[in-house]
Amino acid sequence: MLTLLPYPLYCFGVLEQPLSTAKKKEIRRIVEAIGRAIVEQRLVPGTRLVELKLVDALGANRNHIRAALLELSHQGLVSITINKGAMVACPSQQEAADVFVVRRLLEAEAMVLAAERIEDTDLAALRKLIEEERLAVEEGRRPAAVKLAARFHIELARIAGNQVLSDMLERLLGRCSLIVSMYQKDSRSHECHCDEHTQLVELLAAGDVDTAVLSMRQHLDNLESSLDLTQEEEQVTDFVALFADSVPTE
Repeated sequence: MLTLLPYPLYCFGVLEQPLSTAKKKEIRRIVEAIGRAIVEQRLVPGTRLVELKLVDALGANRNHIRAALLELSHQGLVSITINKGAMVACPSQQEAADVFVVRRLLEAEAMVLAAERIEDTDLAALRKLIEEERLAVEEGRRPAAVKLAARFHIELARIAGNQVLSDMLERLLGRCSLIVSMYQKDSRSHECHCDEHTQLVELLAAGDVDTAVLSMRQHLDNLESSLDLTQEEEQVTDFVALFADSVPTE
């Protein structure tokens, strides 16, 4: 019996089917729209991404939606299961810890590179981002605050001038947003992040690279510590006791 896959074979690289520029642009539009909603925590982990609903909501065709969901799965933002479809990914606690290990490595190096290239216009742009983030926090606009906090880190990577590092970090930040959405203990921790962002910028402005690197690591440590990543013990169910009243008597 033939089992039909929920996504065309070319999406999995089994068959070659080159995409036109227009199709690539359309798929990118869909990827960015869904990805932005995930990063801003407007789509929470575990949300089912029903193709037909996305077709209507995004004014797209189903093949483009499928290709976009596959790309998002490569980015770690969406999980796809055969015969079940797609859903917003639910990172495990171990994956969350692993993401922060890699972020510390990448962003420490980004600080070193940024310190060599940063200009007054860059400092002004970073300070403006922080003020926008602080205002969003004060007004309770959580999606905006999350978006601006991510932009701050992406902007630092851009200033660093390494495109590979910047691309890797941008993908990690998307996954990190999912992790924060699932595991953050106190949403008010955003207030502290604004102050820490300010400290990072002022250290770069002063040319204190070593302290800036240490502060970035501490900043990411603080973010990770605001999450509940403790492994819960697996619950063992005693089925004999559970169904004791349901067993037929002789």
